[in-house]
Amino acid sequence: MATYPSHAGRRACWPSVLVASVVPICLALAACAPPIPPSPTSPPAAPTTAPQPTPAPNLATPPAATSAPKAYVGLFKDNAVAVLDTATNRVVRTIPVPPGPHGVVVTPDGRKVYVSSDGASTVSVIDTARDTVVGSLEVGPTPHGLAISRDGREIVASVFGANQAVMIDTATDTIVGRVPVPQPHNSAISPDGRTAYVGSQQQGATALVIVDLPSKTQIGEVPLDKTPRALDMSPDGKTLYFTLAGVDTVQVLDVASKQITAQIPVGASPHHPLFTAAGTVGLVVSQGPGQLEILDPAHNSVSAEVTVGKMPHWIAASADGRTAYVTNEGSNDVSVVDLPSHTVTATIQVGNAPRKIALQPGAVASSAAPPASVATPAAQGAGVATGETLQLGGLAFSNHGAVDARGQRTLTLSVNDYAFTPTFVRGDPGQRLTLVVQSRSGLLHNLSIPGQRVDTNLPPGGTTSVDVTIPQSGAVRFFCSFHAALGMNGELLAGDAAPQPAP
Repeated sequence: MATYPSHAGRRACWPSVLVASVVPICLALAACAPPIPPSPTSPPAAPTTAPQPTPAPNLATPPAATSAPKAYVGLFKDNAVAVLDTATNRVVRTIPVPPGPHGVVVTPDGRKVYVSSDGASTVSVIDTARDTVVGSLEVGPTPHGLAISRDGREIVASVFGANQAVMIDTATDTIVGRVPVPQPHNSAISPDGRTAYVGSQQQGATALVIVDLPSKTQIGEVPLDKTPRALDMSPDGKTLYFTLAGVDTVQVLDVASKQITAQIPVGASPHHPLFTAAGTVGLVVSQGPGQLEILDPAHNSVSAEVTVGKMPHWIAASADGRTAYVTNEGSNDVSVVDLPSHTVTATIQVGNAPRKIALQPGAVASSAAPPASVATPAAQGAGVATGETLQLGGLAFSNHGAVDARGQRTLTLSVNDYAFTPTFVRGDPGQRLTLVVQSRSGLLHNLSIPGQRVDTNLPPGGTTSVDVTIPQSGAVRFFCSFHAALGMNGELLAGDAAPQPAP
């Protein structure tokens, strides 16, 4: 068990003498001539040909060539990938993919993008010259994160539903290996391309599984007390950053000793950590406060915090380490962050539930576009609008309504992305109730009630039954131990008790 310390031509025919004489004269005359203002009363000259209507964009044709790299954003709820032109900070195309785009990586030459879909069993291959899907690989049910080697030759797909890490050869786009890993979620590959660290989310056996890629075998593991979320390895291959569900720190693993040597305190619910290409700067998103934290790897500390959008999920950094792109799943946008100045220079609306993002190699242009604001939709429920956040005793509850279960023996509790439906369950004092918990999410979730010894993980699309007891009075909180900081909380209410702060 890992121990925890306390703490990115034609030649001209004019003689040169004549040119030298005429050009200055022309320039002088032009400078002396008064400007001719436009006449507001004169109609424009009639065109020599009839004007033609502007054709609608043809999304089947290749996009215009651009010197700036493009960013590819998985839109989880749109079943699509948005293509961003980093020169203009605009979406130039949307590419349909199978349901639930989860992992997104781009090859180092920028020519191909790979997208896993956790609502299917495939990894899609996108040709970035045409921005169209040109291939699909069957990898197994519910593929989650993707990691690509530095040389771009191999991809590791964490196929959650198959309990396998699957290796893909990008030269042939074929599967070249499978290694058993219980409920793999995300992974990172060493700079030399020989070793993968795969986060296993199997309840009771959470770990970082170490895989030798040449032999396609497991060669070790780092047991963990909590569920691993996302991870990244430093460019020198000496340090692994990773995050854990329910732990508000970035874990620092010394690769040589396989020991956690430091924890960097950050905001609530940290998710994706990332090293910039030079390795001198680290980054992490904290989903609770909606921040990008800039880390100092030399001192294992936070050097700056930048407020981004709601529920930030993933980061991509430019090759020069000056710009970060942060997907904000809760506000449906991407924040463009200038890292030297610690400022958001643009906010780009991209589509519904942006999660993973990958950036082609190359330098990106700066932008000064103002951030955009996003309104939260609302509908009625449980004292506040359903879909809005209810604050109870310092805890956020993503409110998806209340149900009166008095006199019932069973109740269906749906698990969505970062919310329980219903959020509040009312019953008779002391009533025993069986909750049939059904996941409608592509993520691993959890249902916990510590005082009733309930702590069960729920895989994507899974169903389980849990026996609970309505309290004699007041309220008892239930929550997802992975995403409570994001508002994934609910309550069992006694009688007519109102939602209230509860242990």
